[in-house]
Amino acid sequence: MSSRKIAIVGGGLAGLYAAYRLQRLGIDWELFEARPRLGGRILSTPAGGIDLGPTWFWPDCQPRLQDLASELGLETFAQYEDGDALIERWGTQVQRRPGYTSGNLSLRIEGGTGRLVQALAERLPAQRLFLHSELQQIVLENSGARLSLACSGPVREGFRAVWLAIPPRLAARLHFTPALPADVVKRLVEVPTWMASHAKYVARYARPFWRESGLSGDAFSGTGPLAEVHDAGHAGGAALFGFLGPSAAQRRALDGPALMAACRAQLVRLFGEAAAHPIDESLQDWAQEPLTATEDDQIAPRWHGLQDLTGLLDRHSQHRLRLIGSEAGGEQAGYMEGALLAVERAVQALPSDERLRP
Repeated sequence: MSSRKIAIVGGGLAGLYAAYRLQRLGIDWELFEARPRLGGRILSTPAGGIDLGPTWFWPDCQPRLQDLASELGLETFAQYEDGDALIERWGTQVQRRPGYTSGNLSLRIEGGTGRLVQALAERLPAQRLFLHSELQQIVLENSGARLSLACSGPVREGFRAVWLAIPPRLAARLHFTPALPADVVKRLVEVPTWMASHAKYVARYARPFWRESGLSGDAFSGTGPLAEVHDAGHAGGAALFGFLGPSAAQRRALDGPALMAACRAQLVRLFGEAAAHPIDESLQDWAQEPLTATEDDQIAPRWHGLQDLTGLLDRHSQHRLRLIGSEAGGEQAGYMEGALLAVERAVQALPSDERLRP
């Protein structure tokens, strides 16, 4: 018997936003997330709400995220940029330079980007959100789609469509029946998972001592291990974060606590002894997350490779498979805005009698 239900695979921003839009349209859905948590690449620290994944968005060119934050009642604020920046070159003393204000306004969500995940999840029926549910196989049949999951009660069936809110490279690893054409799989593998090769260190402090010294918190280093550092504070507290410069392979060869100690020591070199005593600190290496990164993601792409994935799976599945993750977000691919854009396109592709419901 044919069903009107849509399966959403992936509980990051794209998957949750898809569920949110379908819920408001009165369309039945179920969401399956392999992790024990929602959010995907969006992750904020439990204490302080400091972002370990994406943090910024630019409302001038990413209006959907601003609109969604407002719709969900979330406050936004501008990235702190007042004060001087620091430059650390190999073998030289730290230099203090006048800071700069980026051309486009960079905004953040108060309390961390994880608030987006929380706010969306709170508006969805919990019984339709399945965690610990790693997808292994998608079987497309005349009557609909059937999913095989690595969890208890492993088979779910009766779906009219499957929306894949996961990176294309992870989608390429799924077992499809009937199999996807080789050229389609090749296209999926060629799409880098944005920021999957990176790692982020955050340190939370009792006060923003760098601001008190006339510093913005921005620092750029050729010495490392942090290649760049920024202010991560908000109304809830003071913090610094940095992107690590060593490659994924180099990071794997290092002990985690030792790497965090090296990051902390670098903050002391940059900002002084006050940086030696964070309230807490975290290191998130996305390259070591198998539900984010594949072996092809261990080396960072040299450019932001935008690819047109429109209809890539649709035409090989009688429109029963669709990519809705951030990498399918066209000109905003890889960004949070890209996730929203990909979902909007999926919704617009629904029959008009469904997508025009209030």
